[in-house]
Amino acid sequence: MTIANDSGSTLSTWMTEQVPSFAPDIPDDANPDVCVIGAGIAGLSVAHELVKEGLDVLVLDQGPIGGGQTARTSAHLASALDDYFHVLERRFGKKGAKLCYESHAAAIDRIERNVNELGIDCDFRRVDGFLFEPLDDPQGVIAKELAAAQRAGLSVYEVDRAPLPFDTGPCLRFRNQAEFHPLKYLRGIAKAVVAGGGRICTGVHVVGVEAGTPCEIEIAGGRKLRAASVVDATQMAITSRFNIPLREAAYRTYVVAFAVEPGYIPHGLYWDTLDPYHYVRVASAEQGHEILIVGGEDHRVAQGNAETHFPRLEAWAREHFPDVGQVLATWSGQIQEPADGMAYIGHLPGQQNVYVVTGDSGNGLTHGVVASLLLPALITNRKHPWQKIYAPSRSRLRAIGTTAHEAINSTGQYVDWLRGGDVESLDDIPPGHGATIRRGLHVIAAYKDERGQCHLHNARCPHLSAVLRWNEVEKTWDCPAHGSRFACTGEVLNGPATVGMDEPTANIDAPTGIPEPILGDEPYPLRPA
Repeated sequence: MTIANDSGSTLSTWMTEQVPSFAPDIPDDANPDVCVIGAGIAGLSVAHELVKEGLDVLVLDQGPIGGGQTARTSAHLASALDDYFHVLERRFGKKGAKLCYESHAAAIDRIERNVNELGIDCDFRRVDGFLFEPLDDPQGVIAKELAAAQRAGLSVYEVDRAPLPFDTGPCLRFRNQAEFHPLKYLRGIAKAVVAGGGRICTGVHVVGVEAGTPCEIEIAGGRKLRAASVVDATQMAITSRFNIPLREAAYRTYVVAFAVEPGYIPHGLYWDTLDPYHYVRVASAEQGHEILIVGGEDHRVAQGNAETHFPRLEAWAREHFPDVGQVLATWSGQIQEPADGMAYIGHLPGQQNVYVVTGDSGNGLTHGVVASLLLPALITNRKHPWQKIYAPSRSRLRAIGTTAHEAINSTGQYVDWLRGGDVESLDDIPPGHGATIRRGLHVIAAYKDERGQCHLHNARCPHLSAVLRWNEVEKTWDCPAHGSRFACTGEVLNGPATVGMDEPTANIDAPTGIPEPILGDEPYPLRPA
């Protein structure tokens, strides 16, 4: 068993639940029908449905199962999508908005069915969801969303207020939403994959996929595998260097968990309409209290001061929930925002037999299960009613303004090449911290560990060459253009980059009184022992 974390230094409340370990040893005769890259909820859910259809499935992940964003979610299971149905209706039409709802409702139903059929003890329960506007800043969202959500088929109506300790004012109440413990659920799905004949190998880093018949998967170290089809379930689409990364934007989101008395807040899903918005739910606990989970403060990756967001969330929570107790955990996660609000699930354009799941848009758990209901049909050449709404090849014109805005933002980050570094020398970096240092035309990413040892890399993102920035909360190097993230010692954690940071391209002096800097990818495990 291991802790499900290979994506940052913070630990979510879910990570107290350990997940099973799987050997990295890929069988010599591995020649699967489908190779799934990524062992989060999307990858394992897809694998589970494929093995049920009798296909030979191999799942690969560079970290433990669930160690990416599945372990960093707030675990809302919502068919009341936070991109708003009145917006989705404008982009996809009334029939399209209805398909958006029906697919996420079907995903929750499938999770519930798996829980019951496989006997997964994961705290699953059906709850209501509540959407409310701040009383001091109403924008008229409630009225527009009520009509559009009802047209899409949701069971929703207006109530005077949400059942919270403060006056929310009129809000929408959505029936048939749900909550669960994501890692307990994923542990059960992994067990079902193996029981069905599928294979899971963790500690295996995929560096490239060559489409074709069959596809060829290259593993770090040089080994190559073949599979009839490949599913890229890495959240960040490592199989698309330009197309997908330029059609979605990477955001960080923050969560604070508090101890609360049982019953203080009814179990449910709660959202406000602020931008960035807040999201709230309650989780069960075994220590005589429940857990209040408060999230929000979203911003583009590496484009905010990460240290400010937890204090802001805690202040907002204590103002609105005055009886909350101590902070139990703080963590951050990553969200991929597609321009038009719906994930990209389907065949990757121009890549024969390669399929992707990306663009979770804050509903990654249900989008991951939507993929498991859609991709097996596409892989086995069957039609599916959702395939057009999620197609990665769909028109960009539905949200051309959002696409242009995010593209301008991403392009603007390259101005970092004209700026100075964060500090002048290694002596200016305290132990346990990182900073950039400029040497002429070169920018060096320097991390000084707690022992005073320095780890130096080129600050150029190996994806599309933006300058990486230090994330003080997660102790990672993050790309402000397209969202790739790297461990403090250079190993790649999130795509679209597929390889780690390069060695530095300029000389730099060691700080006084400590050992010489380490150049390149010195192993330094990010996850706790």
